[in-house]
Amino acid sequence: MPSIGGEEFDLYMWATGLILLTTGLVKFAVGKLNFHEESGRKILHIVAILTCGYVVRQTEQTELLAILFFVFFVILLFVVHYKLLLPNERRSYGIALFPLAFGILLLAPLHKDAIIFGIVTLGISDALAGWAGQKLNFKKIIFLYEEKSWPGFFVFYISTALISATFIGFLPVIFLLALVPALSELFSYRGSDNLTVPIIAAFWFDTLVNKSVTPVYWVILFVMIALMVTAGSRKWLNASGMTAALLLGVIILFAGDVLFLLPIGLFFVAGSITSRLHKEQKDTDGRNSFQVFANGLVAVLSLWIYSVTKNEVFLTGYLMSIAISFADTMSSDLGTYFKQKTYDIITLKPVTAGLSGGISMAGTLAGIISAMGFSLISCFVFDLKPSTCIIICSAGVAGMLTDSILGSIWQAKYLYAGNITEDKSNKATLVKGYSWLNNDGINFISNLAITIIFISLVYIY
Repeated sequence: MPSIGGEEFDLYMWATGLILLTTGLVKFAVGKLNFHEESGRKILHIVAILTCGYVVRQTEQTELLAILFFVFFVILLFVVHYKLLLPNERRSYGIALFPLAFGILLLAPLHKDAIIFGIVTLGISDALAGWAGQKLNFKKIIFLYEEKSWPGFFVFYISTALISATFIGFLPVIFLLALVPALSELFSYRGSDNLTVPIIAAFWFDTLVNKSVTPVYWVILFVMIALMVTAGSRKWLNASGMTAALLLGVIILFAGDVLFLLPIGLFFVAGSITSRLHKEQKDTDGRNSFQVFANGLVAVLSLWIYSVTKNEVFLTGYLMSIAISFADTMSSDLGTYFKQKTYDIITLKPVTAGLSGGISMAGTLAGIISAMGFSLISCFVFDLKPSTCIIICSAGVAGMLTDSILGSIWQAKYLYAGNITEDKSNKATLVKGYSWLNNDGINFISNLAITIIFISLVYIY
């Protein structure tokens, strides 16, 4: 384990002292001088995070510093749990999550400029966005769990663009560097952006500075935005779904290439069309961010890992994850549309068509055919081996079946008016599964599990 030299020790002690002093002053001002509590939090946020950024820039012993960040993460979890620092009604673990993020970044294969960019973006842009969201009285939207505002998003975006300019100069690419971190901040919950924003911003910086952004990419980006708006106008996606789809689409475009948009685009268009087959569908505003992330997040993460490692097993993982979502969506939508006899995959008892865990002949065949067709198209587009095509198809079918199995065992089901339903209401009684686990959660879990299993098998063999 590396030892701490004199200069390193002085640096760490100076940083710790500054953060503790700021903490004490803020707590005194809030408690004794009636200073606004949220303003105190913002000041502490900026000072603590930018101080950590300075330490990261100055130190050479990144592994040792990462260990110290992990130690502070554990300590701050304790502090937050017992409300020892500026307690409020809404407990947030954000103050504990940022040292965890910094520790992860220091161990990642990233240039130091990328890490600093992620830290500074969190320290300045996140604080300014929170201030704008509170002070500017605009309508708020629930993008995932919490209410966010478009003014907060634009303040974050502009601030991050200016931060980007200090790293690379006033080049057009700064508007791309700001986009993904700003979009990702919209999807936070109780301080989770203190973990996700610096990590996403750092990897995004590393992705773009190593890529030649030609005019073709800008054209495709504007086309992508137009398609998202069209999807919203046609009620294929609601506001949160459009934003989530744009976030994932931008990452795919620049972490991969134009061709990588074809598989996810095929799934998106086909799924949007088949979802309209059900006239009784309650989700009339379109798919939301939960549904977009449940079906696309694992694929995008696989592609991003591929762009960093250049290991083709993660390219296969990207395609396998989409194949799983494709097969499951087609199986569910077409199986429900044809209204054949449906049976629970575990008990084999008859169930209502469309109920999670239920399978039918039409739905199963639709899923298998969809997985086969998708794997053939993918292997043609990316010039993959026939064996890889079989693996992608197999993963799709396995994911579809796993989704049904987990849906039968774990997904929440309720008894209402004598019928078993997945719709939770005040008068419904939970009779099976977990109340917090819905269809989107099952989709994500099954997709993640099967993708990891098949990636591991491909990597081993």
